[in-house]
Amino acid sequence: MPPTSLIHIDLSAVHDNMRVLRRVVGQGCALCAILKADGYGLGARPLAVTLARAGADLLAVYTLQQAEELARESLTIPIMVLMPVADFEPTEALEALLAAGRLHLTVHAPEQMVSLADLAARLGLVLPVHLEVDTGMSRGGCTIDEAPAIVHRITDPLMARRLHLAGLFTHFADTKAANPVYMNRQAARFEAVVDQVKDVLPRDCLIHTANSVATLRAKRFHKSMVRVGQAWAGYGVDSLDEGEFLRLGRQLRPVVSWTSRIVHVKTIEPGTPVGYRCTWTAKRRSRIGLVPVGHADGYPTGLGTTDTKPGLACVGVVVDERSTSTNARHYVPVIGVVNMDQITIDLTDIDPPDRGASGRVHVGTEVELISADAGAPNHLPALATAAGIVPHALLAGLSSHLQRVYHADRPTTHKPASAASPINIELSAIIEATEISMSRAIMTRAMGSAMMAFSEKLKVESARL
Repeated sequence: MPPTSLIHIDLSAVHDNMRVLRRVVGQGCALCAILKADGYGLGARPLAVTLARAGADLLAVYTLQQAEELARESLTIPIMVLMPVADFEPTEALEALLAAGRLHLTVHAPEQMVSLADLAARLGLVLPVHLEVDTGMSRGGCTIDEAPAIVHRITDPLMARRLHLAGLFTHFADTKAANPVYMNRQAARFEAVVDQVKDVLPRDCLIHTANSVATLRAKRFHKSMVRVGQAWAGYGVDSLDEGEFLRLGRQLRPVVSWTSRIVHVKTIEPGTPVGYRCTWTAKRRSRIGLVPVGHADGYPTGLGTTDTKPGLACVGVVVDERSTSTNARHYVPVIGVVNMDQITIDLTDIDPPDRGASGRVHVGTEVELISADAGAPNHLPALATAAGIVPHALLAGLSSHLQRVYHADRPTTHKPASAASPINIELSAIIEATEISMSRAIMTRAMGSAMMAFSEKLKVESARL
């Protein structure tokens, strides 16, 4: 049974975006790729492998469970957990990370720091930690006043037997403002903390403040590491009107597209209402199509048009599937409300009712719900704006039951999370990774590890055939 829709992830674009980001930050700054919420809904495990091979120096997730998922892949770079964690019983996968010193935890408060030190003592190891300082986000992190004492405590010779200060960071509340007054204020507060403790910071302690947008905004936010989420996926630059790296940022390529097909077409007469609560009424004889995608799949409810709320013509109908040009797409609106598992689109302008069975649009015609074309009306940030949400909320909201297809030279398919089959990564993507200039010596070892892992996976797959 064919899927009702497919989410396409372009791994070549991920590689290209990491190259762009390396040019932005230079060789002296580490790249931390954020993979929270299953890699923003795109599949954290296959993306983690791709990002590591593309030059990421560190991966970051929010929970221990997310770190455990990534630990099942053949990675050699550290994984940072951003959530406050006080104590836990490590699974076999987490034990392996801990033993290799590749599980980094985040300190948010003095008492939590003590709990982590006790955990390290119980496990008989030194635990790498990053201290988050709350400079104005008012979310996680210790206070500005607490930060110097915590740093001194962690770096004390006795505590250093249990904890290693691997990083010191803050998180900006608003990096998108045209006049970043508040971000500058937060940066100044953080820099004052760093200045107070600089004499005791370990030489390898990573100082980091910038998210994707701040990374593109100015060099002064880069410090010794940046944390990029939207940017590796090709987004973030759309939030900026100006910035030091705006030109380079515009070279980022969106990695995601979402496609489906029309399953029903019909003609309705003027005055005919469409959908629940009859919110849209035909003003003319109209040709409408049904697409088997709805809010249960993650399609935003805010994209439906009504009689009183004209909306964005945001569904791309591919009238000539032989063409690879975006000119083959004609954009039409969603009419009425977005249903749980279906939307209705108005085809009248591209396929008038008087054409009958010889029309341009029919059952099986492809539609594009999210486009990888940054100039298209169904480009992810444009859709998110029209729906009144942020782009990463739209991405993370894409249902896990939808099939993800990963493209390099040839597409690879990742079934929904319930499937037990291993994730296959294209050999071409691994070979491509060898052409990338790695920023740290550890990445050279990662390449050999990756090739060995691919060889082992190939043997397993061959044995099953």
